[in-house]
Amino acid sequence: RIGCESDREARQKQIIQKRMKLPTSDDTERRTKAWVKRVLVGLGICPFTKSNVKSGQGLGDMGVPVANIMYSYSEALADGGENDVYLLMADVWGAIFDMISAGPSGKNGVSSILLSAPGFDDDFSLWAGPVFAMLESGVGAIEAEEMIGVVCFHPKYVTPDGKSWPGFGHMHSLVRLKKWCNEHTLEPHSNEIPLTDDEVAAGGAWQRR
Repeated sequence: RIGCESDREARQKQIIQKRMKLPTSDDTERRTKAWVKRVLVGLGICPFTKSNVKSGQGLGDMGVPVANIMYSYSEALADGGENDVYLLMADVWGAIFDMISAGPSGKNGVSSILLSAPGFDDDFSLWAGPVFAMLESGVGAIEAEEMIGVVCFHPKYVTPDGKSWPGFGHMHSLVRLKKWCNEHTLEPHSNEIPLTDDEVAAGGAWQRR
């Protein structure tokens, strides 16, 4: 018993030390906002995000108002033991609860959540596999697909090049989208006007809304 308690205490100390090395929630939010501005907005990765404080632009015809982006943080660790996966899920669903409670419109309305979990930055396989599967199955289990959509990002993720399957819920590459579009929309000798690359990319983004 003494040996077990000592091992558990040592393990707990290691976890605490690892958490102390994580960037703080304030630093993480600052970095995430800079990433949103540089990648999602600047590169047009998300056509419905035009700033790092609000999103939902261009979805008015679908009844989706422009509202605030809520930045959240989890100190869960990929190698913190099975309890840390539970901690991550608790943090995610806590953030989702806050978003639903705030509503989608008004001064305090929330359109989307960006929850950062830097403790998983070095474990792509765990994030892309079990974690993403748990998130998606959780939404499906409560039949909340119309309210909640899950999209994951990871520092080690590589944008699809059209030669491989895109992976865990990410948008298809423009190459693959254009191929499918040409196969299924344009008839020979048709008067249809081909879609631009931006229009094709926006369609792919809509699939992952």
